[in-house]
Amino acid sequence: MQHLKQSSFSNNAPVCSSEHTRPLHDASVGLYVTPRFPIEEYALFASAILDTDKSSGNSVNLEVLSRNGGFVQGSCSAGVQTGALSDYLNCLDFLVVFGERNSDFGKDHRFRTALHHLRRRGCKIAAIGDAAMALSEAHLLESKYCAVHWQNREQFNGLMSTLDLSDKVCLIDDGDWSSCGKTGALDLAIHVLAKLHGKRVATRTAQAFIHSRLSDADSTQDGEVLHAALFASELVNAAIRLFQKNLESKLTISEVCRVLASSPRRLERNFERYCGTTPRSYYRKMRLDHARKLVLRTNMTLTEIAIASGFSPGSSFSSAFLKAYGITASDLRKSLND
Repeated sequence: MQHLKQSSFSNNAPVCSSEHTRPLHDASVGLYVTPRFPIEEYALFASAILDTDKSSGNSVNLEVLSRNGGFVQGSCSAGVQTGALSDYLNCLDFLVVFGERNSDFGKDHRFRTALHHLRRRGCKIAAIGDAAMALSEAHLLESKYCAVHWQNREQFNGLMSTLDLSDKVCLIDDGDWSSCGKTGALDLAIHVLAKLHGKRVATRTAQAFIHSRLSDADSTQDGEVLHAALFASELVNAAIRLFQKNLESKLTISEVCRVLASSPRRLERNFERYCGTTPRSYYRKMRLDHARKLVLRTNMTLTEIAIASGFSPGSSFSSAFLKAYGITASDLRKSLND
């Protein structure tokens, strides 16, 4: 697995964040790896960038980098050939860091110096998975928060970190970016592509990967991960946010249209185009997903879960759940104890 190639990037200006600015068609993304880096997250991120590069006609120079260059072995007995980070400090728009939890970034003075240089140039720093935690522990992640997988929350709280943990899947803000979870790498790649080439290209990439749990900057690990191609339609995005806020107190589609100042037909057309379904069906699926999460993660009764998901308790909820998941909510809960 080798993506090393000579950079042809000639514009050292940082990538513009304005939606009204024409996206760059020639940019450079560095993937910085340490020994035992996570191959799964690396492969997801790199393949999203490379597939988009081939299919969209836009140009991204993908540079695989390490402290000294050469071959670096990751997890799963796989590895990559790398260049030295110091050779690319003046041509990167993004540096995405992959590493294991015990990566000793804090003692690497050269890496610390390189990060300071890149930030001064306007290069965006992003860390994926355990690398985000390691950078946070070393006080090298410049942000207020760090995206931390729910399984690692207690461990993160024990770190001497100046950051607060976040249950967001991706943290995309003015500071350094971070993501958690294996598919969080793909989410972060989508956001990088949106910054480099615009939202339309990013949406096509998400659709190519059939990434039905694509998260936006507000999506959390606790069930608020949205299902749409989030970069496609502002009306769809607004409707989904409204649905999310009203999982228990179910809205009618007429009420949704009134809040969004849209006609029912316009809302229907946008959902059919970008989601392949009606807004009513989409909303119903979101409430069922919420109900399934409550079945799996809480001790709430099924009656409480039905009400909390905007369904009438009893047969209507049971039949809807069975039709969606092929198992009743009661049997799903029982299976947890098998």
